[in-house]
Amino acid sequence: MKFRFLVLSMLLLCSGAASAFDQEETFTDLTPGRDMLDPARLSDLLRRNDVRAMNNLALLWAKGYDGKQSYEEALKWWKEAARRGYTVAMNNIGLAYANGHGVQQDYAEAFNWWHQAAFLGNAWAMNSVGDLYENGFGTPRNLQMAMTWYQSAAAQGESMAMYNIGVLYEAGSGVARDYVEALDWFRKSAGRGYASAMHSIGKMYVEGRAVDADLVEALAWYRVADSRYPPEDAAEAKSNQKDIEELSARLDEDQLARVKERVAAIDVLTTPAKPEPRKPLQPGEKST
Repeated sequence: MKFRFLVLSMLLLCSGAASAFDQEETFTDLTPGRDMLDPARLSDLLRRNDVRAMNNLALLWAKGYDGKQSYEEALKWWKEAARRGYTVAMNNIGLAYANGHGVQQDYAEAFNWWHQAAFLGNAWAMNSVGDLYENGFGTPRNLQMAMTWYQSAAAQGESMAMYNIGVLYEAGSGVARDYVEALDWFRKSAGRGYASAMHSIGKMYVEGRAVDADLVEALAWYRVADSRYPPEDAAEAKSNQKDIEELSARLDEDQLARVKERVAAIDVLTTPAKPEPRKPLQPGEKST
């Protein structure tokens, strides 16, 4: 089990499940970028209680913009948004403490921020709390609590949590080992586009666990996974590529043709639907 919060590192969040490097809409007259670092604009954000803009302002400080970079400044604005109940900012504060960005690395503090966001209903935070319980970071190791939080996140459609549940069943960690159950959760996660789950499905087809061994199907899942790995999973993507090369060498031309057909079918099944555009926050409204 990999520590997702460590792998994310600088990949800070704009929304619970969105790509971190995509700016979230703020619904103000601020232009993302230079305008958001203009000191004359900052008091206006506080007056408007525009938590999304505060979060994005913090992102600009954390990632650096126009020669300016400061985790300390980022944390200040995330905490302003978090104080107003914005769970995305709470997640980012948790990441800062988990990675030691602008603060001393402190998993207990990361746990506190993610726990707060999780109780407010944020699925990404629920998965992170489960991750900390599973690995005993910032809190005593408790596999039952890890499973509980993973299941809560999965119920909200969090693909990473679905994958983590599958990993627990596959390993028999805190639950009886059950390959059928593991495969079911991997399929749910893969259906939402999660590359690690796709690779796990492929591996189960290679080894014939919960399914009949099928190298054609295995290679197809590996190849679809290859196109879905995000930049922060470069090491896993490289391992998956090695598996593709080794398995491809074992198949004949007819089998490789069938792989191509299965890749096309799996790609359709595992392409997540595009989320609907977010509605503007009304005056005084909080986003959780």
